Parts: sequence; C-alpha cells; structure tokens
Amino acid sequence: MSIHTVQPVQQTATAVIIDLAPSARLARAVAMNRAADMLALAGLRRRHPSATSHALGVALALQRIGRTHDRALAARLTKDTTVSDTPADFLSVALRAATVCIDLGIPYLIGGGVASTVHGEFRTTRDVDLVIRLTPADAARFAAALGAQFTLNPPDIVQALAYVPVAAADRTQRATFAAYDRATGYQLDVFCVGDTPFDRAQFAHAVPISIPETNAVLMVASAEDTILTKLEWYAITPSDQQWVDVQTILRVQEEALDHGYLTTWAERLGLTTLWDAAARGEQAPHRGATRPGTAEDDSRQTHMDL
Repeated sequence: MSIHTVQPVQQTATAVIIDLAPSARLARAVAMNRAADMLALAGLRRRHPSATSHALGVALALQRIGRTHDRALAARLTKDTTVSDTPADFLSVALRAATVCIDLGIPYLIGGGVASTVHGEFRTTRDVDLVIRLTPADAARFAAALGAQFTLNPPDIVQALAYVPVAAADRTQRATFAAYDRATGYQLDVFCVGDTPFDRAQFAHAVPISIPETNAVLMVASAEDTILTKLEWYAITPSDQQWVDVQTILRVQEEALDHGYLTTWAERLGLTTLWDAAARGEQAPHRGATRPGTAEDDSRQTHMDL
C-alpha cells in the first residue's frame, strides 16, 4: 500500500474514532482484548490438551505480560488466584482497583493503554496502569483492601513508597509495584507519586469517564498528560507503540488539546525535542528501537510449558 493510499485510510479511520464516545472506544478495546485472549487460549488448548482450566488461565495471564517462563510468578498465580480459561475484561479490573481507592479516599487516576484508548484509538492493552498518591499512613489499609481482590506482596508497597522521593527527583525512575487480579490474573501496575508540580497537575487535570454499563465513573489521565507521560516513557525506552499512541491522540483530539500546557510541561520535563517532533507528525525518532518486554509488548502468542 502506497503512502498516497495510507493517508486517506488513516483520515477515514480517525474520523470514525472521533465520532465515538470514550465509553464506546473502551467497549471496543475490551472486545479486542477478549478476542486476542480467545486466540491465545485456542493455541494453548491445542498445545496442551490435557491442561486444566486453571492451568490454562495462568498460562494466558503470563503470556499476556510476556513472562511465560517466570516460574515464581506462575506458582504465585496458581496458588493465589482462581483464574480459568476465560478471556479477561481489563475495564472491570480498572474499575475494581479504582473502587478501592475511592472507598479509602486515595487520589487516583488510570493511565497507560486505557487512557490512550479514551483519548485516541481503541487497541489491546496487556495491563492496567493505576497512578495513586499514597501516604505511609494509608499503606496498610490500601494493601489490605487491594489484596482482597488482587494478589500482591505488601513489602513491595513499602518499597515503592520509600522510592517516591527518588522518582520525584529523577523522572526516569518510577516508584511502582505490580498486583494481579485474583479472578483473571490481569496485571495491575501501580505507580506511587508524590507532590511534585507535575504530579499535582496530573490529578488536577484527570477527567471523569462514565461507564454506562456499570453506572460507574473512572478517573482517567487527561489527553495532554497521557501524551506527556508517553513521551517520558519513550525517552526512557523507545517504543513504537508509545509513539503511535501519541500521534493518534494528537489526530483524534486536535484542537481540543491545550497546546500551551503541552509546550510548558514538555519544557519543564525535558521533553521539548520529542514534543516538537510529535507535534510535527514526524516518525518515531528511534523507529524500530522497541525493546522486548517493554510496557506495550504484546506477547499473547508465545509458548509456555504447563
């Protein structure tokens, strides 16, 4: 397909996406994820016809995050979850995590692939990114409440909180830990942030997204902050997916974006060169430099010994 054909097709696709409400984009992304899970499960069943439903569910959860040979995590998911050979719904995972934060009064927002879908193009995502402002005083309550629905290692929360000042001083670092949904094995990446100006800006600009099917509201990172965060990730580990997400959000949101906010924060975060390139619609500066195992590497079709 020539470049002359690609551009009109892209414009038509963007027009379709723009006409969709955020909740509709999320619904389509959920359907895409479920379809990808179904294909992966078909492959697993064919390769391991005698595997139990639980074993297949664990294998699927590991494939989804590209950790098929992580025997320690496999043992943990086998012991601490009730996963089965059923496609997962990442939106329900995000809503359950958000409910924990709401019930405890902990500021939160959802970022990553979920935010990219809300503001740009619906696509598959292998995990849910939860950004929280957690204090040491709330750590034990948070661990207990989240642990009721997600398997986690409480010391990881303590370690992440201790790392918050480091991450605040160096934006290439993250204070984070992982938890796994007990029902589906879906990964929840929790990012603990402090009280830096950008942290405050992200929470101030988070947007409420209504989920009609559940009558719930999910707080999601703004389009501008999603762009900035993805540019930060791109600067740390160049990924074509991050760059594509940025470009898609720019096309879909267009005049709705606050370019003054983006330019100001790009300068403060040391992202001016990347932001300028993205705003001009340029190709990824490090095209093809995606590293295996990065945040958006989809590895559902890899193999695992059950």
